[in-house]
Amino acid sequence: MAEEKKKADIIYNIHDKPPLGPGIVYALQHILAMFSGNVTVPLLVVGIAGLSSAEGTLLIQCALLMAGVVTLIQVVGVGPVGARLPVVMGTSNGFLSTVSLITTQYGIGACLGASFIGGLFESVLGSFLKKLKRIFTPLVSGIVVMTIGLTLIPTGVKAAAGGSTEAGLGAPVNLILSGIVIVTIIICNCVNSKMLKSASILVGIVAGYIVAVIMGMVDFTSVSEASWLGLPGILHWKWEFQPAAIIIMLFMYLATTIETVGDISALTIVAEDRQPTPEESRGAILADGLGSSLAAIFNAFPNTSYTQNIGVVNLTGVFSNYVVTLGAGILIVFSVFPKVAAVILCVPQPVLGGATLITFVMVFISG
Repeated sequence: MAEEKKKADIIYNIHDKPPLGPGIVYALQHILAMFSGNVTVPLLVVGIAGLSSAEGTLLIQCALLMAGVVTLIQVVGVGPVGARLPVVMGTSNGFLSTVSLITTQYGIGACLGASFIGGLFESVLGSFLKKLKRIFTPLVSGIVVMTIGLTLIPTGVKAAAGGSTEAGLGAPVNLILSGIVIVTIIICNCVNSKMLKSASILVGIVAGYIVAVIMGMVDFTSVSEASWLGLPGILHWKWEFQPAAIIIMLFMYLATTIETVGDISALTIVAEDRQPTPEESRGAILADGLGSSLAAIFNAFPNTSYTQNIGVVNLTGVFSNYVVTLGAGILIVFSVFPKVAAVILCVPQPVLGGATLITFVMVFISG
């Protein structure tokens, strides 16, 4: 590991490989930090489109599968595609309004068709990165990341307060749960233990989960009903290419390109005190775009870099490609075992919300 002082206290650098056991722990917290966001969009579509439970399960499986596959492409790289940085990919909450609007007006097939076209559009934008760089200077990128964090904080607050739970937004039981998660994460970062600091997010979520189980707030019915094995398919819904839907989606992909440039810049600054190379930035955008087009084929919504990843790196000091590659593999495994995914889906919203909120705050600070 490098000895120079970094903006963040990095424990594992980009090429470092922690032992497999701790590596899986670090990978799990990267996954759990993004898991709620990754499944929120498909869960929303299930309600909007009136899908059956089987189709809803398929959507979630596809979201997990493509998050893992596109993360691998981003981290490992395929030719010019991929930043080869520890960036976690998945369906972003930023697409919630766009996907909801298109699905409501034109159906899920039109949404996936527009997503496929939008991914190709973003890939083309990657070829004009030098011109984009003139616009997105370090100052602009920092402001973008800070704005993203500031914009996401209310989402984290609402999740931490249990906005969609039976108890209701701001119910004391929700605030207690999210508070336990947040306090646990802070304590883990304050003690003199690299292991606890590195695993702080996971420890916080596990602590909140255990308390939620004790309080009787976890319903395991979905776990018992889920099958043990289920392989995601492709092109389950017939695509449609609605011009209005495509135009709406293109604007969202333009915003995603800007966000990705900011994410990559913030990540390299936080971990290595440098700006990303043109190859890294262009590779990240190509992975975003082509990965999203590939995701559409597998019934998944647009994939992009997770801003939460920056907060996780800042909190834990784990900036390892090996760790994120493990995380990608775990996501792919989850996608073919619905019961495993169901266990994670049982985590109460305030528990994930508490962890999400603190990572969003760290994103704001990073900007």
